[in-house]
Amino acid sequence: MSTTDLSQLDLLIRYAEHLDVDPTKSFTEEEISKIWSLDIYKTKSILRKLRKAGLVRRTRAGRYKLTLAGSILVHLYKRVKMKK
Repeated sequence: MSTTDLSQLDLLIRYAEHLDVDPTKSFTEEEISKIWSLDIYKTKSILRKLRKAGLVRRTRAGRYKLTLAGSILVHLYKRVKMKK
């Protein structure tokens, strides 16, 4: 994995970190846009990247939530960040 790939993954995990509030919680695109303080187009772009990376999934209702892998990566990221 290249340095660019790692920095991209780091950025995606930071966005996913904001969705790690409750395992049962899911969000609409509009709610996520407000959480991230981004316009809806940028939010949709980031959500596509998070889905492609397997960090979030889209529910049948069209809402977004962290996958198990996403949740694990966010928790590991927080642990590593605390040790720095």
